[in-house]
Amino acid sequence: MNSTLCILLIDDSALFVHRIKQLLSERYDEISIAVAGCFEEGLTMFARKTPHLIFLDINLPDRSGIDMLIKIREMNKRVTIVMLTNNDPGEYYETCMRLGADYYVEKSLGFDSITGITEKALESLVKQK
Repeated sequence: MNSTLCILLIDDSALFVHRIKQLLSERYDEISIAVAGCFEEGLTMFARKTPHLIFLDINLPDRSGIDMLIKIREMNKRVTIVMLTNNDPGEYYETCMRLGADYYVEKSLGFDSITGITEKALESLVKQK
């Protein structure tokens, strides 16, 4: 495949980031993964990398991931955004979806969802080429 999917993973949990990077790297050759651990770093990486897919933690150390969702949607309506949470799944779901999230995944249950979403994003990228 000639298309490379650029993924931005914004999460401050080193263990979670490691697991996701490992899972996706083992499964897909045609991806590049950029990582940010906080709001400000996430915005910088978003501008620098122009990702196709963003996995965004709701609870960032310096600001809410929901604030970042709003900011990213102001700049880019097309990027696929997956909100990640360890909170009660219903707590922020409606808010995130209303503000433009494409998916909402509970971290402890979401590894299958993450690979499925990545697969859909890859298929979409190939169709755009």
